[in-house]
Amino acid sequence: MQEMIKLENVTKVYKTGVRAVNDMSLTIDAGEFVYVIGPTGAGKSTFIKLLYREEKATRGKVIVDGTDVSRIKNSKVPYFRRRIGVVFQNYRLLPKKTVFENVAFALEVTNTPKTEIRKKVRNVLELVGLEDKANSFPHELSGGQQQRVAIARAIVNQPKVLIADEPTGNLDPATSMGIMDIINKINEDGTTVIMATHDKDIVNAYKKRVIKISKGIVTGDKEKGGYIEWIN
Repeated sequence: MQEMIKLENVTKVYKTGVRAVNDMSLTIDAGEFVYVIGPTGAGKSTFIKLLYREEKATRGKVIVDGTDVSRIKNSKVPYFRRRIGVVFQNYRLLPKKTVFENVAFALEVTNTPKTEIRKKVRNVLELVGLEDKANSFPHELSGGQQQRVAIARAIVNQPKVLIADEPTGNLDPATSMGIMDIINKINEDGTTVIMATHDKDIVNAYKKRVIKISKGIVTGDKEKGGYIEWIN
């Protein structure tokens, strides 16, 4: 199996002195779906941010799709991120752009031809069940619909990796399951998925590999077995 993500003895110490990740090593294969769980302040968000170079490791190697992320020049980070889709808890949509324009924006910055943009955006909106909302603005949508737009924007470039940081954190249980159905489908189509979550119902409903982080280290790693001794 091809390795998609590899951490080798990775440590992240913030300027405040907080050691958020402590000598972490792990491997995630291409096509895997991995939950990252653990108590608040465990280092989950820092781990996620290291993968898409929002944060830079203090020591060690963070390798994503064959690239040592820590060695990428700041000017090259946007190009690297074209291979990575990221979904956040708070959607981060552009309020004055329509659903179509929000999704298309991810392609426009890569100079994709307009005809190709139209086709790709239509296809991805159909995948997330929002083809009838293309001309709506974010404020006209429910939270679940906004998160579907955020997912569409994250995957329209057909990234090899989808990183989701608490993507259902602001949603009710029924809506959360709908979002999970979409993320699961994306994974079945071959995209590697790494998802940080506090929602043990989701972890138990969609049994995938679970990595538990506590105090910046991996304290559990379980193949498709539901949650590992859950701590909020």
